[in-house]
Amino acid sequence: MEARELNKSPRHPARVLLVAAACNPYRGSDFKVGWGRVQETAKYFDTWVICGSWDQEDIFRYSAEHGLPSSLHFCFVEEGWVARLLKRRHPLFYTNLFAYYLWQRRAFKLAVELHRRLNFALTHQATLVGYREPGFLWKLEVPFVWGPVGGTQNCPWRFLLCGGLDMALVEGGRSLINWLQLRLSRRVQQAARRATGLLAANSQIKKSLERIHRGRATVLLETGISEVLPAEALNPKPHQPFRLLWSGDFKHHKALPLLLQALSSLTPDFPYELRILGRGPLDKRWRKLAQRLGINDRCRWLGWLPLTEAMRQYDWADVLVFTSLRDTSGNVVLEALSQGVPVVCLDHQGVGDIITPECGIKIPVTTPKKVIAGLKEAIVSLATQEGYLQSLSRGALKRAQNYLWSANGAQMASIYLAAMATGQNRPVI
Repeated sequence: MEARELNKSPRHPARVLLVAAACNPYRGSDFKVGWGRVQETAKYFDTWVICGSWDQEDIFRYSAEHGLPSSLHFCFVEEGWVARLLKRRHPLFYTNLFAYYLWQRRAFKLAVELHRRLNFALTHQATLVGYREPGFLWKLEVPFVWGPVGGTQNCPWRFLLCGGLDMALVEGGRSLINWLQLRLSRRVQQAARRATGLLAANSQIKKSLERIHRGRATVLLETGISEVLPAEALNPKPHQPFRLLWSGDFKHHKALPLLLQALSSLTPDFPYELRILGRGPLDKRWRKLAQRLGINDRCRWLGWLPLTEAMRQYDWADVLVFTSLRDTSGNVVLEALSQGVPVVCLDHQGVGDIITPECGIKIPVTTPKKVIAGLKEAIVSLATQEGYLQSLSRGALKRAQNYLWSANGAQMASIYLAAMATGQNRPVI
């Protein structure tokens, strides 16, 4: 096994070990989650992190440019040739999942070696957040934290056909696998039941974990934000034309067509512009849909942008529209709130927990036809009701304060301390 250590320094009284397969200061999604988590943990504990070698170069570059806390230590583990061969020849989700499983085995081997030398007070399976691969840290005889766990949510069944037969097969099949894997996967069961701290990324996942695994879970959003825009920097009023932003993978569950159809139902003289960030397998199909609906001249397809450029889009936007039919949370939702951009979304899963009437508009998840009508009504209200957008913008900044990494880290630290106090590897939270 090839593993390299970065930053050997004086230790804090309590040593903790995190496995964060995705952990990168320059990338988004799970990588951003992992980076935020380890940075916060290092404020409170002597923190050791096992992460993927794919993040090694960026972490060393960040360390050279900005430095790292003396309490933060990184170890990097390679995938191994078998995993690389699998991913290259069979780039399917479950083949990649098996490759990830093989990486977790290598990571656990290193974890055992580190534990013998450093005697950790606690271990934490941090990222990736999906429940399907819980890793192996629960095998160590120390308190174990798992999560915040995500990935258990499904696409609402009434929406399975709104993207065609292929969406029904993919999302319906995923829902079936979720049902089976949550109940029958032995390692998922063992990790959930051995966890001293079992964390759920949203309230829906909490219900699933508690119902199926009969433990007690704590809700803690898996992601966070670093800073919030000052209130004085807010846009004073809606722009003309009204500016809408959408961001996500071009995959069925992200459901951009719901927004496109809502916009096509607006009166021809309603002024708006839509910027679309993202790329994916449905790129051509969704562009053709916008053309068929007669709205493509109002749409700008920007592809994926570097994180710094993507963040600048919030300066432009009046509102973020988040149409996802299944998501643990949605990093773009927090990004929007932190910049004072209200969010229009569906009222379910993680985003349903995050958004309140003071910072956005939630559309009941009923039927595709009613959701499209609800999106249209929300857009018209924000663009035409005087003062409404400004009120929600102020509410967005206030709501964003709850999701600062500093607040998330403080809550996680209290969970660690409670787990350490038990001195046991079993459910107590």
